[in-house]
Amino acid sequence: GAVQSLFEGAMYIFVLQWPPAFKMLVAKGASVPFGTIFACLMTACMLGSSVFGLLLKTGISVENFVAGMVAVSAASLAGAAWALQSHPRGALHIAAVCFFLFEACVGLYFPSVGTLRSKYVPNSHKSAVMNLFRVPLNVIVITTFLQIDRLGVVGALACASCVLSIAFASAVALRGKKEKVEDKPK
Repeated sequence: GAVQSLFEGAMYIFVLQWPPAFKMLVAKGASVPFGTIFACLMTACMLGSSVFGLLLKTGISVENFVAGMVAVSAASLAGAAWALQSHPRGALHIAAVCFFLFEACVGLYFPSVGTLRSKYVPNSHKSAVMNLFRVPLNVIVITTFLQIDRLGVVGALACASCVLSIAFASAVALRGKKEKVEDKPK
């Protein structure tokens, strides 16, 4: 539940910040092809979803690749924030690659979290548990956007990266829980 709340909070921050991020990176007066960028983001998401099936076939546990996916997500938004902050030559390309990588992680996230939810949350409690975890998700998003004038795009993406770092710690803890459950004698 913690991974879900934190990841989705970061995802909603990203959804509202990628358009202004691209506006910052293009030459003044140039138009931003939002439709093309959105189509590319959705393609990256689809590719991430496709990777889920491939990862399952390798025998890697869902808990393990979720931890890796969350780490890559945190790094990609941190990289985009760095590119936006420093504005070196090629920052547009760096930010775009980071955003597409994050969106591929979003694609991998949805089937992964659905699998984990079915594994760890009993059906009898699923709706109550999932609704409770919506509270921190909303707190993350609302708090970030109440402070958006101070944070700006770079700060919001940095906050999302920090939230994903906490999600990574939660995913690692879940891996530990899985190992303890598997080690118990039956």
